[in-house]
Amino acid sequence: MATTTTKAPTHEVFHVVGDDDKARWTKIGIGWQHQDRAGLNLIISYNPLIEGRTVVRKIKPKQEAA
Repeated sequence: MATTTTKAPTHEVFHVVGDDDKARWTKIGIGWQHQDRAGLNLIISYNPLIEGRTVVRKIKPKQEAA
């Protein structure tokens, strides 16, 4: 049973330290949305050793140059 809708990842995973304008975002992985859109499969390629939070964001399509 397939759990993803596309072969390309649909989300990026970040480790975030700090708040607002001083927040430091480090990409630590990628994710694929399940077909039922109720969950994600994640691949995390980094284990943060400092306190922070993990954020999952939908990947925005790149805009073509005009």
